[in-house]
Amino acid sequence: MELRQLKTFRTVATLQSFNQAAKILNYAQSTVSEQIKVLESDLNVRLFERLGKRIVLTEAGELLLQYAQKMLDIEEEMKAEIVSKDEPQGSLAIRIPETISIYYLPRIVKTFHRRFPKVALHFNSCSYYSLQQELQSGITNLAFLITDVFQGMNLKTEILGQLPLVFVTSPENPLVYQDSVRASDIKNETILLPKGDCSYRMLFEKRLTEENIKPAAILNFNSIEAIKHCLMAGIGITIIPEIAVREELAKGELAVLSWTGKSLDVYVFMICHKEKWLSPTLSAFMETAREIITS
Repeated sequence: MELRQLKTFRTVATLQSFNQAAKILNYAQSTVSEQIKVLESDLNVRLFERLGKRIVLTEAGELLLQYAQKMLDIEEEMKAEIVSKDEPQGSLAIRIPETISIYYLPRIVKTFHRRFPKVALHFNSCSYYSLQQELQSGITNLAFLITDVFQGMNLKTEILGQLPLVFVTSPENPLVYQDSVRASDIKNETILLPKGDCSYRMLFEKRLTEENIKPAAILNFNSIEAIKHCLMAGIGITIIPEIAVREELAKGELAVLSWTGKSLDVYVFMICHKEKWLSPTLSAFMETAREIITS
């Protein structure tokens, strides 16, 4: 396996076309095809599937793309370090929940990018079960989670602060007028949950299971904004960080339920690998996140 083959693979994966990749790389299309075949042979997997005239990455291809990007970024960082130590380059791959992305990340990126304008930042959505492996392998440099507790072998965790959760629904929902709402009161409700904030939603689902509560339906969304608009349309209830609905609550577009069930206390965790070297850029990003999230 060679870096030039990984560059070819990344180009094909990005453009979803062998022909266009050949033009960009100034190769014959047969050369591109041969390099992909060599990679597939070395790894003993298929990297692409054909869907009509289109090609798409297989699951193995998706994973290789992450590794390829990391290896090629390291190559660029190495060259930059050798040529000039005055302006750091390279990249950081960061796993981050949607809530933190929306309400904290813009200020973090603005501050960090002002200091390190040539460092590429790759942000991916929440990942819980694969986090240990990703931090160990280096695919992910840093991760954030919103959960009650987190432990991982050889992982360093730091709590940046508590994040209050609230149960929210349309102001027209009859549950709004109850003095107290418990888990048993939502058994006939439709529950809307975000995929991008996976950790605290897992905690909520666990509590429902423990109390043997089966909601009418659970709808999973890729967007917190979509959930809020569905709630305002009178569809179901959700559990969500208060910061994510603060504006809608102030306007009276959404309402908080008087939850008196078992409390769901969650925190913002920042997680990295204990044994991995913290580059100056990674350390700077962590310090920036620490200052902004804890402020």
